[in-house]
Amino acid sequence: MRKTFLFFALFLIAFSGRALALTWSEARAIAEQKSHDLIGAKKDLETSEWSYRKAISAFLPQLSASAGMTETENSTTSATSKSYSYGLSATQYLFRGTEGIYGIQSAQANVEYEQASLLATRASVLYDLRSAFIGLLYAQENVALSRKILEQREQNARLIQLRYESGKEDKGNLLTTQADEAQAKYDLSAARRDLKLARLKLSQLLQSDVVQVEVPGGLEAPAEPVFDGLMETTPTYRMARKQLEMAELSHKASISGFLPSLSLSGSYRKSGSDWPPDSANKSWSLNLSYSFFPGGSNIADRAIAGADLDLAREEFDQSVKDLRYSLEDNYQGFQDALQALELSKISLAASEERAKITNVKYLNGLTGYDEWYRIENAYIQAQKNSLTQKKSALLAEALWHKTYGGSVK
Repeated sequence: MRKTFLFFALFLIAFSGRALALTWSEARAIAEQKSHDLIGAKKDLETSEWSYRKAISAFLPQLSASAGMTETENSTTSATSKSYSYGLSATQYLFRGTEGIYGIQSAQANVEYEQASLLATRASVLYDLRSAFIGLLYAQENVALSRKILEQREQNARLIQLRYESGKEDKGNLLTTQADEAQAKYDLSAARRDLKLARLKLSQLLQSDVVQVEVPGGLEAPAEPVFDGLMETTPTYRMARKQLEMAELSHKASISGFLPSLSLSGSYRKSGSDWPPDSANKSWSLNLSYSFFPGGSNIADRAIAGADLDLAREEFDQSVKDLRYSLEDNYQGFQDALQALELSKISLAASEERAKITNVKYLNGLTGYDEWYRIENAYIQAQKNSLTQKKSALLAEALWHKTYGGSVK
């Protein structure tokens, strides 16, 4: 019993430790299993695969069997008679226009469309998850930074209080540093509230309670791709291509309204007054049918399919242009964000060093309050800016991967 309790306690500790530092790979694995959008996309793919199998059935024979018993009673003589029958029948369509052939091709194109759609959905789901993950990471670090800034503002306020009491600073400078301290307290409270919301958002996406996330690895700029080649491998392009293909097949299939159909049918039947019946009847027939004027619906269907094809071509061309631009735009956005992050790090290091030097000068009376105050604020702003640029770079990375249908590993 004691060993069981110890094992359970260790399990809880281990589980809590994992919950407090959820890694990106763990979050991704959970989303792959629990995402409603991904589950729905997989079901759409499964449905399209069954629709493809159904389309093949147009080329297979239609078989049916029947059996029956009939009892007849004569109301005058009160005599009854019974008859029995059973039989088989088969029909095979030899030609039904081009609808069946293009129907199979269209069903196959729809399967490939849903496969690409699943990849696009996965990229979108993981992008949303990554954004929420980064949001919680930023909120965590913003709370830590806000706490650090508050400590710095409190120290500054105490310093100016002492200098004011000794007559070295005026009341305006004292009130300014006290106002900054109050602002820092508010910023920390707001950061904690933002942290709570960020936890809720990520927890809802994962359908699991998340307290804290682990800091991901460093950012690396990808090599510049060949955009035209990359574009044709994206799920978005493949979906647009398959939509155009299905419109082309639908237009080709619409010619079936002007073509005849040919079928071969056969049946075998036995009937009689005793069971099993022994009177056999066999038949077969070759049927040709041509609806030369179905009220003009075939003409209308052809015109509608042609208009839909023209529209699909226009939409495909526009989709290709939009996708091509988005690829290069988001790649450059990622590059810009990485450079901005590096610049913010350099500026932060410079601001930190200047703040150290100026603080020493101020304490030794070698510089005035205004200069000291300006550099202190610049250092605090540099810290905030560096954190913001880190968030922007991580989001730009996620958006770049989503654009071509991938995700951060």
